Amino acid sequence: MATQTLLHYLSVGLPRIPTQGTTSSPNTTNPQYDAGDIAQIEPWPEFSYPSVIARYGQLLHSKLIRAEPFTSPPAPIKDEPTFHLRFADLVMSRVRRALRAGFQELAPELRARQLSAITIDGGGSARIIDQFRPDVAFIVVDASLSTGVNRAPGDLKVSWKWESSMQFSQNLADRREYKQVLAQVNFYMDQHNARHGFILTNSELVAVKRLDRDGHLAVARPVLWTSGGTGQLSVLLGLWYLGMLAAEDNHWALS
Repeated sequence: MATQTLLHYLSVGLPRIPTQGTTSSPNTTNPQYDAGDIAQIEPWPEFSYPSVIARYGQLLHSKLIRAEPFTSPPAPIKDEPTFHLRFADLVMSRVRRALRAGFQELAPELRARQLSAITIDGGGSARIIDQFRPDVAFIVVDASLSTGVNRAPGDLKVSWKWESSMQFSQNLADRREYKQVLAQVNFYMDQHNARHGFILTNSELVAVKRLDRDGHLAVARPVLWTSGGTGQLSVLLGLWYLGMLAAEDNHWALS
């Protein structure tokens, strides 16, 4: 059975997902959060390939994992529910495998490194607070489904409703829509006291770091859905790294 390094496994670009019959509409709104909650946005340059390699390069180069190539093109999507299905098939299962492999290798060092083994799952696998359910959760392995904390909440969107370039649009409505989605993720992070979170669409991954409780966020450069290869941050590697950040017992929460 063919094997490859964990780095190679995670560095592959994702296959483009076709779209059919899409309809543009506003993103989720709620009285509990609003675009106006985002007071300031700054870059997060440390969320990068060099940072991942500096921290976990030895593990990524040495750990071997069974290869899992993409063997057929994904079916089309038309809305967020169908994108959720493609995410589960193409992304979540691979990130879960990679996290499990990494933590198996680090098992003797977890206590010394002050890390907890983390996995990725649907938002309902963590504690639901006031009926708010993020789409994705990074949780401690074997944590209780009713009390476990979502250490890095994620929200899934579709590219025709949200994209990172909206931040710089000349259209005020686009800029507000950009912040509206950030506000939703910021709200989830605040509920779980998490420092990190993310937005994933069928075209890009955008990692988010909460700097305070007053709407001051650091936002990483988008990682394109199809990005990958030597020296490139891919969606899989980026999500794996978010899982590793969520594993840091003394740093995942905003103090």
